[in-house]
Amino acid sequence: MTTLEDRISKATEAASDRIAQTLMDLIDFPSEVKANPKDAGPGEHDCQVYLQGRLEALGFDTDLWDPDGPALYEKYKGRPAANKGRTFEGRPNLGGRLKGNGNGPSVFLTGHIDVVPPGPAEHWNSDPYKAVLREGKVFGRGAVDMKGGVACMLMAVEILKQDLGLDLSGDVVWGTVVDEEIGGMGALAMADRGWRADVGIMTEPSANAISPICHGILWGKVIIDGIGGHAELRPNNWNTTGPVDAIMLCRQILDGIDILNRRWQFDPRKNHPLMDLPCMVLPTMINAGEHPASMAGRAEITVDIQYLPSEKDDHLLGGHVKREFEEHIAAVCQADPYLRAHPARVEWILDADCAEVPADHPFVRLMQDAISEYDLPTRLVGNGSHTDMGIPTELGNTPTLNFGPGDPALCHQPNEHVSVSDLVACTRAIALTVARWCNQEKTEG
Repeated sequence: MTTLEDRISKATEAASDRIAQTLMDLIDFPSEVKANPKDAGPGEHDCQVYLQGRLEALGFDTDLWDPDGPALYEKYKGRPAANKGRTFEGRPNLGGRLKGNGNGPSVFLTGHIDVVPPGPAEHWNSDPYKAVLREGKVFGRGAVDMKGGVACMLMAVEILKQDLGLDLSGDVVWGTVVDEEIGGMGALAMADRGWRADVGIMTEPSANAISPICHGILWGKVIIDGIGGHAELRPNNWNTTGPVDAIMLCRQILDGIDILNRRWQFDPRKNHPLMDLPCMVLPTMINAGEHPASMAGRAEITVDIQYLPSEKDDHLLGGHVKREFEEHIAAVCQADPYLRAHPARVEWILDADCAEVPADHPFVRLMQDAISEYDLPTRLVGNGSHTDMGIPTELGNTPTLNFGPGDPALCHQPNEHVSVSDLVACTRAIALTVARWCNQEKTEG
């Protein structure tokens, strides 16, 4: 190792307790996102205020503000992350800039501080909002998704500036957002506010591997109308009086979804060399029935559908895939006499965008070289879920890579945890990447 790599490595190892404690501090703020943002508590605000204090102690100029959801929706309607009905009172974003002492290229360190609800308390071995350090691992809601990554990017800068006193030629730009777990409007507000840089690192969990691509996500409801009636009596024909069981009709829709998934498994449009799995239609919720003794008059199947950056429409969203799914459901309905006359319909809930940074981008190469100094894998991987990377990459003109600690499979699970060794490795890699990137000569264009 060169002197810089060795100094960063030793300083990061020496700071391992501080790195773990920073994550534990963040977990203790219950920054829980709600399906209705108006129900949010103070956790998101308090977490951002804590981070603001840490940044200002390092010399960052900061910007803490509550985005204007209705104004953003009107400005970006039909574009990524423009979600109607969002409110941000008491749910601030936090931007910051640590000014470099030269004209080097800038880097954007970004992530979200909102977390999903923890679920039943009895599924946890400890309070999800009281972080626990046990057997070299930090447990708590958000440990992986993604307060672990936020702690690492904060500590990377703290080690460079406070512990090592390293001068950086380029700016370090900070962005922690809310609302990622319900559609990404916080990231939209961050880009709209002008927080951007030459390149970015989004510290979503990737097991400390560089992930230059994520899926787009569609949420939709397939609504099937049957004819309600007494469940225990002999039914009449559907075209007279019925009843028709909407739950039985669900089986046909679900079988049709299985057929579509088998097609997509081998469809080159639905596969990417960095993704472990093809894009799929995943039924995640079913709601049906009105009474135990009545046939269901209506059923709703909620689906989660992935799409690739290559499938985006002119608005950088999943319009082509929406149409493909709608046409498939219509074809499924044609095979059944009742559904042919009363076809299921699709209502769309969410379209979360995606992005891809080319593998030969200079920042990808630089980061691969940097993490190789610490024996981290340089092989690029895909992020099979959605992250906010599309907003800074496309709207903010900031090519952004996912790179963060923790096993993504633990996201949203009870007893979510990340190892301290993972946190240290991530912090060290980000610190060296930032130092190398910001201290090179900036090229225009």
